[in-house]
Amino acid sequence: MIGEATVASIPDDELLRRAVANCRSNNHGKGVYHERWVAVMSTFMLGSTFACQLCRRFELDPEQRVKR
Repeated sequence: MIGEATVASIPDDELLRRAVANCRSNNHGKGVYHERWVAVMSTFMLGSTFACQLCRRFELDPEQRVKR
């Protein structure tokens, strides 16, 4: 097991960045576009201001339209 990769070897910031980048809102139908901040807001149970700040923290555009 020496040298085996584990989730513990991935920094928390990297895991959070991946989660934010791949958020999709379940409040919209499949194939429907919505702003990234909406998905971050519902995934992390944040308000709109904090959801936008979290997007910007990882250099993602909160207004970018993403598809569920």
